[in-house]
Amino acid sequence: MMKKMTFALVPFLLLLTLSACTDDEKASKEKSEPETTKQSGATTPAAYTLELPEKEEVVVIVNGEEILGKVYNSVARQLEATLAAQGQSVSDAESAELLKEQALSVLVGNHVILQDAEEKGYQADDATVKERLTELKEQFETEEAMNAALNETGFTLEEMELQLREQLVYEQYVAEEVEVDKVTDEEVKKAYEDFVASSEAEAPPLEKMEPTIRQSLVGQKTQDAVFAKIEELKKSAKIEVNI
Repeated sequence: MMKKMTFALVPFLLLLTLSACTDDEKASKEKSEPETTKQSGATTPAAYTLELPEKEEVVVIVNGEEILGKVYNSVARQLEATLAAQGQSVSDAESAELLKEQALSVLVGNHVILQDAEEKGYQADDATVKERLTELKEQFETEEAMNAALNETGFTLEEMELQLREQLVYEQYVAEEVEVDKVTDEEVKKAYEDFVASSEAEAPPLEKMEPTIRQSLVGQKTQDAVFAKIEELKKSAKIEVNI
């Protein structure tokens, strides 16, 4: 059984990592093929296949703004990959439903943030967008490989540039509009003591671990603050889920 999932929304979950998506799809196809044992020739049950909507299907509408299946699918695959990295998997209908709920939560959360950011006048820096787009292109050996990945997911390069732009806006908004409580020395000490108590091996001294612990606590507090902001924005949002 897959555990209840929680995924950070900070920083903005980029809706498409092209190389990862294409690799995930290949892996998904491989997993869906029944395995045959050499000794008996019997087939083992196929792994549970995550059901995804059509690329152009409207999966959710947030304040009149439609979100398409190709965007949902990208997020769902990334969450599935995160689970795999944690040693979990989408193994049955119940765990698939949990992943669907989380993917929708990510999409709705991102969109209410971006919509509020637009109302407040946040804009991405063109030079930074261009820089990040160049970094994205450099993930691929050739332009043909990039175009093939785009075609596989249903996105255009213009849509990818828009998503990069939205990512920058999201980051600015969180930095300016979301109040995050400061991490105290007492909290760092308590986290260190908890780590020492749960660790079987001898833990490094606090002075050595303090930067890592503090960074982790800052991340958690930021995540909690963003969740709270999203819940606040959702109270006045009109959300229609179609899947």
